[in-house]
Amino acid sequence: MNCPICGSKNINITYYGKIRNGAPGHMTDDDISVYCCDSCRTIWHESIACGDSLYQTDAYRESMGESVTLSEFYNKHDGEILDKLNYVGTSVYRNKLCMDIGCGGAGYADYISGVAKKMLLVEPNESFAEQLRLKGYEVFPYAHEAFAKYENKVEVITSYDVIEHVDDPQKFLKDVYNLLAPDGVAYIGTPTDYPVLRFLLGAEFDSFVFSVQHPWVFSGDSLKYMAQNSGFSEYGLKYHQRFGIGNLIAWLQTRMPKGEAVFDFVTPALNACYKAEMAKAETAEYLILEVRK
Repeated sequence: MNCPICGSKNINITYYGKIRNGAPGHMTDDDISVYCCDSCRTIWHESIACGDSLYQTDAYRESMGESVTLSEFYNKHDGEILDKLNYVGTSVYRNKLCMDIGCGGAGYADYISGVAKKMLLVEPNESFAEQLRLKGYEVFPYAHEAFAKYENKVEVITSYDVIEHVDDPQKFLKDVYNLLAPDGVAYIGTPTDYPVLRFLLGAEFDSFVFSVQHPWVFSGDSLKYMAQNSGFSEYGLKYHQRFGIGNLIAWLQTRMPKGEAVFDFVTPALNACYKAEMAKAETAEYLILEVRK
C-alpha cells in the first residue's frame, strides 16, 4: 500500500476497531483499519465509501442528528462563527468576491456577505441550496461547477470542515486554485487527530475521533504537500484550539464528548493560556491552511 497523498510506502495501522458512524454513540458494525503515513502523517481509512450522494441528500445531516432547516442550522452552528472569524481576521473580505465551499446553512456567509462585494456559495445538499437561493445567494453544488462563470475570478475562498469529507482532497485543492483570481487567497480549515486526547485516552478516544464521514485526518505536512502539488505560490499553516481545558477534563472524567464543559476553577485566563499553548505547540485540534495563488 502507498500513501494516497504523498505516495510513500511507510504506512502503518494506527488503529483497528469500530469507528464512529454519524453522531456520537453510533458506531460501525465492523472493525475498520485506520492507516497512517509516517512520511506526511496523513491518517485515512478506505473501508467505507460515502460518495458525493451522501451530501446531496439529507442523509448526512440526519446521520449527525441534525435537520436541514435553516433555523435549526443557525441554532446549532451560529456559536461557531466567532471562531471562524478569528481564524483569519475580518479585514480580508471587504469589497471582495468571496466564496464559501461547503457552507451548510450559510450562517457564516451571512456575516461575510455584509462586507463582501459578492458572496458565492458551494453546497451539495439540495435542501439547503434551495433555501439559500431563496435568500438571494448564488449557489453551486460543487466547486468545479462554478468554473464556467468564476474561474480565475474569486478573490477570497473559505472552506471549513469540508476537505476531510471529500473523496479526492488533492482535486479539491486544485479546484480551489482554479477558482482563485491571481493573488487570491484561500483558507482551508480541518480538524487534526486531537493528539493530546489521543495520547491520554488511546483507542478509547480513537473510536470517537475516527469516523465514517471523515475518511481523512490531515497533518500540516500533508496539507503543505497538496498545496505544492496544486500550484499555489504561497502557503502557510496556523493551529487553533477551539475547545477549552474543560473539554479535556471532561473527557478524562467521563470518556465521553461534553463540548465546552464548565468548571469553576477554570478561569478565563487559564483557558486562554491553555488554548494559546496548544496552538503554539502545534498540538491543537484544528488546523488552517492558507494558500495564495
